Amino acid sequence: MFQSARRWPWLIVALLILTPLLGGCLTRVGATPDRLSYNLPATFTVDRGSVLLDTGIVYESSGDDGIHLLIDGQRALKRRGDSIQWQGSPVPGTEVDLDLRIVWYTDEQMHLVGRALIEVVDVNPIAGVMDAAPELSFTGPVAYGIPQGGHLPGTTLTYIGETDQGAELGGLYNEYPYRQIGDSIVWEGQLRDGVYLRVELRTVQFGSGALRVAGIATLWLDS
Repeated sequence: MFQSARRWPWLIVALLILTPLLGGCLTRVGATPDRLSYNLPATFTVDRGSVLLDTGIVYESSGDDGIHLLIDGQRALKRRGDSIQWQGSPVPGTEVDLDLRIVWYTDEQMHLVGRALIEVVDVNPIAGVMDAAPELSFTGPVAYGIPQGGHLPGTTLTYIGETDQGAELGGLYNEYPYRQIGDSIVWEGQLRDGVYLRVELRTVQFGSGALRVAGIATLWLDS
Protein backbone atom coordinates (compact mmCIF):
# COMPACT_ATOMS: atom_id res chain seq x y z
CA MET A 1 0.00 0.00 0.00
CA PHE A 2 1.22 3.52 -0.79
CA GLN A 3 1.67 5.85 2.14
CA SER A 4 -1.00 8.56 2.32
CA ALA A 5 -0.09 12.13 1.32
CA ARG A 6 -3.10 13.69 3.07
CA ARG A 7 -1.10 15.09 5.96
CA TRP A 8 1.52 16.70 3.75
CA PRO A 9 1.72 20.25 2.37
CA TRP A 10 -0.36 21.30 -0.61
CA LEU A 11 2.71 21.09 -2.87
CA ILE A 12 2.96 17.35 -2.39
CA VAL A 13 -0.76 16.89 -2.97
CA ALA A 14 -0.43 18.94 -6.16
CA LEU A 15 2.42 16.72 -7.34
CA LEU A 16 0.32 13.65 -6.65
CA ILE A 17 -2.50 15.07 -8.77
CA LEU A 18 -0.12 16.08 -11.56
CA THR A 19 1.82 12.79 -11.70
CA PRO A 20 -0.46 11.05 -14.23
CA LEU A 21 -0.67 14.25 -16.29
CA LEU A 22 3.07 14.73 -16.78
CA GLY A 23 3.70 11.66 -18.86
CA GLY A 24 5.75 9.68 -16.34
CA CYS A 25 6.68 6.16 -17.26
CA LEU A 26 6.86 2.83 -15.44
CA THR A 27 10.11 1.03 -16.27
CA ARG A 28 10.66 -2.70 -16.42
CA VAL A 29 12.02 -4.11 -13.14
CA GLY A 30 15.80 -3.92 -13.16
CA ALA A 31 15.90 -2.13 -16.50
CA THR A 32 18.19 0.75 -17.40
CA PRO A 33 16.53 2.26 -20.51
CA ASP A 34 19.05 2.99 -23.28
CA ARG A 35 16.58 5.17 -25.21
CA LEU A 36 14.83 8.11 -23.53
CA SER A 37 12.27 10.65 -24.74
CA TYR A 38 11.59 14.10 -23.29
CA ASN A 39 8.77 16.46 -24.23
CA LEU A 40 9.83 19.84 -22.84
CA PRO A 41 8.98 23.53 -23.28
CA ALA A 42 11.28 25.43 -25.64
CA THR A 43 12.07 29.14 -25.97
CA PHE A 44 14.49 30.75 -28.41
CA THR A 45 15.64 34.27 -29.23
CA VAL A 46 17.17 34.70 -32.69
CA ASP A 47 19.11 37.86 -33.56
CA ARG A 48 18.58 39.46 -36.94
CA GLY A 49 20.97 37.86 -39.41
CA SER A 50 21.47 34.80 -37.21
CA VAL A 51 20.50 31.14 -37.63
CA LEU A 52 18.18 29.26 -35.26
CA LEU A 53 20.51 26.51 -33.98
CA ASP A 54 21.60 24.39 -36.96
CA THR A 55 18.15 24.50 -38.54
CA GLY A 56 19.01 26.59 -41.58
CA ILE A 57 16.32 29.08 -40.49
CA VAL A 58 17.65 32.65 -40.63
CA TYR A 59 15.93 35.79 -39.34
CA GLU A 60 16.60 38.22 -42.19
CA SER A 61 14.54 41.33 -41.49
CA SER A 62 11.20 42.77 -40.34
CA GLY A 63 8.71 45.11 -41.97
CA ASP A 64 5.14 46.36 -41.83
CA ASP A 65 3.96 43.09 -43.37
CA GLY A 66 5.74 40.84 -40.85
CA ILE A 67 9.18 39.26 -40.60
CA HIS A 68 11.22 37.76 -43.38
CA LEU A 69 12.93 34.42 -42.80
CA LEU A 70 15.21 32.28 -44.92
CA ILE A 71 14.22 28.60 -44.54
CA ASP A 72 16.45 26.11 -46.36
CA GLY A 73 17.35 28.78 -48.87
CA GLN A 74 13.76 29.89 -49.51
CA ARG A 75 12.29 33.17 -48.30
CA ALA A 76 9.24 33.04 -46.05
CA LEU A 77 7.02 35.79 -44.68
CA LYS A 78 5.87 35.14 -41.10
CA ARG A 79 3.71 36.99 -38.60
CA ARG A 80 3.02 36.71 -34.88
CA GLY A 81 1.48 33.34 -34.08
CA ASP A 82 2.87 31.62 -37.18
CA SER A 83 4.55 28.24 -36.79
CA ILE A 84 8.17 27.22 -37.22
CA GLN A 85 8.99 23.51 -37.22
CA TRP A 86 12.24 21.63 -37.53
CA GLN A 87 13.61 18.12 -37.08
CA GLY A 88 17.26 17.24 -36.80
CA SER A 89 20.18 15.96 -34.74
CA PRO A 90 22.10 18.86 -33.15
CA VAL A 91 24.22 16.40 -31.13
CA PRO A 92 25.15 12.82 -32.15
CA GLY A 93 22.80 10.28 -30.60
CA THR A 94 19.88 12.71 -30.39
CA GLU A 95 16.83 13.55 -32.46
CA VAL A 96 15.10 16.87 -31.81
CA ASP A 97 11.64 17.79 -33.11
CA LEU A 98 10.86 21.49 -32.60
CA ASP A 99 7.28 22.80 -32.81
CA LEU A 100 7.47 26.56 -32.26
CA ARG A 101 5.41 29.73 -32.67
CA ILE A 102 6.53 33.32 -33.18
CA VAL A 103 5.29 35.18 -30.11
CA TRP A 104 6.81 38.59 -30.85
CA TYR A 105 9.66 40.28 -32.68
CA THR A 106 11.57 43.52 -33.07
CA ASP A 107 13.85 44.82 -35.79
CA GLU A 108 16.71 43.11 -33.98
CA GLN A 109 15.28 39.88 -32.55
CA MET A 110 12.69 37.15 -33.10
CA HIS A 111 11.21 35.35 -30.07
CA LEU A 112 9.90 31.79 -30.33
CA VAL A 113 8.01 29.61 -27.85
CA GLY A 114 6.82 26.01 -28.17
CA ARG A 115 7.75 22.41 -27.45
CA ALA A 116 10.78 20.23 -28.10
CA LEU A 117 10.50 16.45 -28.39
CA ILE A 118 13.99 15.09 -27.72
CA GLU A 119 15.06 11.46 -28.11
CA VAL A 120 18.41 10.26 -26.77
CA VAL A 121 19.78 6.84 -27.77
CA ASP A 122 22.57 4.65 -26.36
CA VAL A 123 22.02 6.14 -22.91
CA ASN A 124 24.65 5.20 -20.30
CA PRO A 125 24.19 7.47 -17.25
CA ILE A 126 27.27 8.64 -15.35
CA ALA A 127 26.81 10.83 -12.26
CA GLY A 128 28.70 14.13 -12.17
CA VAL A 129 28.37 17.90 -12.29
CA MET A 130 28.48 19.74 -15.60
CA ASP A 131 31.31 22.29 -15.38
CA ALA A 132 30.73 24.30 -18.57
CA ALA A 133 27.93 26.38 -20.04
CA PRO A 134 25.93 24.23 -22.50
CA GLU A 135 25.05 25.34 -26.00
CA LEU A 136 21.41 24.30 -25.71
CA SER A 137 19.14 23.53 -22.75
CA PHE A 138 15.52 22.56 -22.14
CA THR A 139 13.68 22.50 -18.79
CA GLY A 140 10.24 21.18 -17.91
CA PRO A 141 8.08 19.00 -15.63
CA VAL A 142 8.49 15.23 -15.41
CA ALA A 143 6.94 12.41 -13.38
CA TYR A 144 7.98 8.78 -13.02
CA GLY A 145 6.72 5.56 -11.52
CA ILE A 146 9.67 3.34 -10.59
CA PRO A 147 9.01 -0.30 -9.69
CA GLN A 148 10.90 -1.88 -6.83
CA GLY A 149 14.29 -2.86 -8.20
CA GLY A 150 13.96 -0.49 -11.17
CA HIS A 151 15.97 2.56 -12.26
CA LEU A 152 14.95 6.19 -12.33
CA PRO A 153 15.23 6.77 -16.12
CA GLY A 154 18.34 8.63 -17.21
CA THR A 155 20.08 8.29 -13.84
CA THR A 156 22.10 5.81 -11.80
CA LEU A 157 19.40 5.79 -9.08
CA THR A 158 17.31 2.75 -8.21
CA TYR A 159 14.35 2.13 -5.93
CA ILE A 160 15.35 -0.58 -3.46
CA GLY A 161 12.06 -0.57 -1.58
CA GLU A 162 10.00 0.57 1.39
CA THR A 163 11.63 0.60 4.83
CA ASP A 164 10.78 1.95 8.30
CA GLN A 165 13.01 4.95 7.49
CA GLY A 166 11.28 5.71 4.21
CA ALA A 167 11.84 4.88 0.55
CA GLU A 168 15.34 3.45 0.12
CA LEU A 169 17.30 4.55 -2.94
CA GLY A 170 20.33 2.93 -4.50
CA GLY A 171 23.08 4.48 -6.62
CA LEU A 172 23.55 7.59 -4.47
CA TYR A 173 27.27 7.08 -3.71
CA ASN A 174 27.67 7.72 0.03
CA GLU A 175 24.57 9.94 0.25
CA TYR A 176 21.83 9.23 2.81
CA PRO A 177 19.55 6.79 0.94
CA TYR A 178 16.15 7.26 2.62
CA ARG A 179 13.34 9.59 1.52
CA GLN A 180 9.97 10.32 3.10
CA ILE A 181 6.99 11.72 1.19
CA GLY A 182 7.83 15.27 0.15
CA ASP A 183 11.61 14.79 0.36
CA SER A 184 13.80 15.88 -2.52
CA ILE A 185 15.78 13.69 -4.91
CA VAL A 186 18.45 15.43 -7.02
CA TRP A 187 20.68 13.82 -9.65
CA GLU A 188 23.00 15.33 -12.25
CA GLY A 189 25.19 13.63 -14.79
CA GLN A 190 25.90 12.64 -18.37
CA LEU A 191 23.53 10.51 -20.46
CA ARG A 192 26.06 10.11 -23.28
CA ASP A 193 28.74 12.26 -24.92
CA GLY A 194 27.38 15.78 -25.28
CA VAL A 195 24.08 15.10 -23.47
CA TYR A 196 23.60 15.96 -19.79
CA LEU A 197 20.66 15.72 -17.40
CA ARG A 198 19.69 17.21 -14.04
CA VAL A 199 16.53 16.10 -12.25
CA GLU A 200 15.13 17.86 -9.18
CA LEU A 201 12.30 15.69 -7.88
CA ARG A 202 10.02 15.22 -4.87
CA THR A 203 8.85 11.91 -3.46
CA VAL A 204 5.10 11.70 -4.09
CA GLN A 205 4.26 8.12 -3.03
CA PHE A 206 6.10 4.94 -2.18
CA GLY A 207 5.27 1.43 -1.08
CA SER A 208 6.23 -2.19 -1.48
CA GLY A 209 5.57 -2.09 -5.21
CA ALA A 210 6.76 1.24 -6.58
CA LEU A 211 8.04 4.75 -5.98
CA ARG A 212 6.40 7.78 -7.60
CA VAL A 213 8.27 11.04 -8.04
CA ALA A 214 7.57 14.33 -9.82
CA GLY A 215 9.53 17.51 -10.42
CA ILE A 216 11.72 19.26 -12.98
CA ALA A 217 14.23 17.93 -15.52
CA THR A 218 16.84 20.00 -17.35
CA LEU A 219 18.40 18.50 -20.46
CA TRP A 220 21.58 20.00 -21.91
CA LEU A 221 22.93 19.36 -25.41
CA ASP A 222 26.51 20.40 -26.03
CA SER A 223 28.48 19.51 -29.14
